[in-house]
Amino acid sequence: MPVKDYRTDLLVRLANPDYAALYLKTALDEALKDGNREAFVLALRNVVEARQITQESNTDGHSKPLQRVLAEGENPTLETFVAVLNAVGLTIDLKPA
Repeated sequence: MPVKDYRTDLLVRLANPDYAALYLKTALDEALKDGNREAFVLALRNVVEARQITQESNTDGHSKPLQRVLAEGENPTLETFVAVLNAVGLTIDLKPA
């Protein structure tokens, strides 16, 4: 399938939970290295958007509020991150370095 643009391809890939988990893990690892928390929040927004697209016909109502919680300029807490991850079907898994 030809790629129309990067963003569309990314959202299609992020619809896969395994890909989304690896994408977020990589974003979190990078954020912990360089302190760029906004990059992780952007990655989380992308996963929420991909979920919204794949579940558009589902009227659960979670995706729109999740996008607002992760809006630019907001300062999400750890509880917010955990709630968003839970809503998109992911968890945090820690392991020794």
